[in-house]
Amino acid sequence: MITHIIAGYDADRAARDLERKLSTEIAGLTGLVMETAKSNVKYYAEVRRHLQRHMNVLVGQMIEGEVTANYWQAWLEQFGKGSLMAGSDQNPGLVSYMNSEAWNRLRSTGKRVIVGRGRGQYKSIDGTVRYSGGSFRGVDLEELAARGDIDKKFGPTPPTFFLRKALESNRNRILAGLARVIDDFPYHKYFRSG
Repeated sequence: MITHIIAGYDADRAARDLERKLSTEIAGLTGLVMETAKSNVKYYAEVRRHLQRHMNVLVGQMIEGEVTANYWQAWLEQFGKGSLMAGSDQNPGLVSYMNSEAWNRLRSTGKRVIVGRGRGQYKSIDGTVRYSGGSFRGVDLEELAARGDIDKKFGPTPPTFFLRKALESNRNRILAGLARVIDDFPYHKYFRSG
């Protein structure tokens, strides 16, 4: 004898509850990616303080977790600096940077070695207007920094790809976490009896 008859399914409530569980999981996973990114920072420690995570939820369509670093040194950390920086195949902003007023026109675009600027004002990569006395005009500052003749901050740094590596190293954990929420969700509890 059937004592309960299924009268329908509360799809709206099921969708809201699943969205809530997925949002919680994505928030945690985004935090994990952010902490991993912080641990991958090697050259510009200040970048760690500027990492942020964001959640965007488009009801019924998409839940997105994002880690961003809206800080000029994050670009240097991710893609490197000087002769060691990543090329345009791995650095989507390189061509724009080289065409901007921040790029020192005395630098070779091929080797990208950091060289001294000519005398006068210039806009640096962080947007600050600075002044150069011109005494190192066209001189290889990377070589001078390596010898210890000038501050090491003028030396090159290789790319760490700290954000990319944070995402890649957590890829399996992200996929497993999302799959677990979907697989373990109690879909059966949303049937209505009549």
